[in-house]
Amino acid sequence: MFLLVILAVVSSVADSNGLGAIYTPQTICTLEGSTVRINCKYDHPAGVTIQKEAWFYDHNKDNVYPELGTIVYHTDRSQVPSSYTNRVQFFGNKNKTCDVRISNVSRQESGEYKFKFDGGAPNTFTKLPGVSMTITGLIVQTTPETIKENDTVTLSCRANCSLPNRVFSWFRNGRPLKETSKDLQIQRVSTEDSGSYFCRAGNITSPEHLLDVQFAPKNAVVTGQPSACIEEGTSVTLYCKALANPPSNYIWVKENSGQVEYGEELHISKFTRCHASCYHCEATNIYGTTKSADVTLCFPGDVSCSGSWNLIVVLCALLGIAVLVALALGSVHICKGEDQEDN
Repeated sequence: MFLLVILAVVSSVADSNGLGAIYTPQTICTLEGSTVRINCKYDHPAGVTIQKEAWFYDHNKDNVYPELGTIVYHTDRSQVPSSYTNRVQFFGNKNKTCDVRISNVSRQESGEYKFKFDGGAPNTFTKLPGVSMTITGLIVQTTPETIKENDTVTLSCRANCSLPNRVFSWFRNGRPLKETSKDLQIQRVSTEDSGSYFCRAGNITSPEHLLDVQFAPKNAVVTGQPSACIEEGTSVTLYCKALANPPSNYIWVKENSGQVEYGEELHISKFTRCHASCYHCEATNIYGTTKSADVTLCFPGDVSCSGSWNLIVVLCALLGIAVLVALALGSVHICKGEDQEDN
């Protein structure tokens, strides 16, 4: 049974002239910087002496003139470019084995690799098609592309072809993570997950990929509030800032007056009693709105936003009591006067 298998393989290698070769695998996907081995067997009629063996690389796999490709190995070493001299090892010895190993491959070397042997005319043969090799790097892609807080996010370590049996490593801001598969999933993503991610397979590392988590505005704060009431004619500037991604648009709102200004700053060049009031800012982006606490711009002698209405109520109550007391006293005085007249 074993003999039948060997015969079947040999018969598939040679053509009708007894010349042939076979590559395994026929298609290769590998990472740049790695070492690749192409297994190769060839056959020729008995009595033919192999004089030369060579491997060619051609970026254009449809080239019908394979000898026009770049020589990566040749029996005559003087024909091999210096860029391949120390990177290519040939495992044949004119003994029908034609394996080749290429180290530190680059993406520019993707293309078709072909073996040729020469046993003297007419026993010259180039095996077509050659081995299709794709040399790729790694990139990190995210799903979905736009990420907002509380989404489930998947970061994938991708190549331009299918990499077999690879163990992956993941890093965030340079620190290793526990995930070892090509996909890194983050559930209920938060701003704390933002950062620079990259993946690694073997000694090949992807470029860094920024995970940008978007969220609604929060923690709006107003600064620049004077520590005391503002003298008439004085310049005043308030500043509003909120955490948000994408950045917020800002408006300023004056109590009982509505919107008064757009932008992060509220500037009053000459303060008057008309400006005295409570103000707050509102920060808005595509995900929502938040507002700051009220701040008070007071005129000398005025009261703060938090106490103004309470004081008015108290004053009105006191005034009402005073009126009632006065009326009561007046009534008592009138009554006493009438009593004296009666006497």
